[in-house]
Amino acid sequence: MACLALGAGSAFAADAGAPAGPSPVVEDSIFDEARFEVAASLGSNSDFEKGVFLIPSLFFDPLHSEGREGFDKFLHPRFFLSASISTAEESSQIMAGASWKFPVAGPTFIDIGFGGALSNGSLDEYGGRGPGIGSHLLFHEYIAFGVDLDDSWSITATVRHSSNAELASPNSGLTYGGLGIAKNF
Repeated sequence: MACLALGAGSAFAADAGAPAGPSPVVEDSIFDEARFEVAASLGSNSDFEKGVFLIPSLFFDPLHSEGREGFDKFLHPRFFLSASISTAEESSQIMAGASWKFPVAGPTFIDIGFGGALSNGSLDEYGGRGPGIGSHLLFHEYIAFGVDLDDSWSITATVRHSSNAELASPNSGLTYGGLGIAKNF
């Protein structure tokens, strides 16, 4: 028994004087990119929405998309969560889905995404909050052309569209074009 106590005491004393182990590895940020766009309606006639639309977006890269190529890139998308906020009491939306960012040449890139949207827009043509969209649950897609200003910042020009893909009537759709700035993490 005395030997066990002596051995335990010696081990404890050795641990007390031992240098601290390596510091824990810090995980990458959950966020890959934060983007803010200012957009306007590209609709014509009854599909046009007045005012400006503010579009904040967060991009996540849990599958480590960056650096992958070809079909492997397709299997490892980034994910986005966005909102389109009307400043003129038109349709607003919450959007989410998958996106793929491809380098083009030098600092330029293309970012494409698709997913779903939930809109507060008018369901019929005469509802008063944007064009008649037939359903509050919509498909959403976008394409952005961008330029990396440095490792942390980029600017984008984006076209977005949300509609019900003719699954409900009417299907006027919501289409916007905008300019944005992004912070890359």
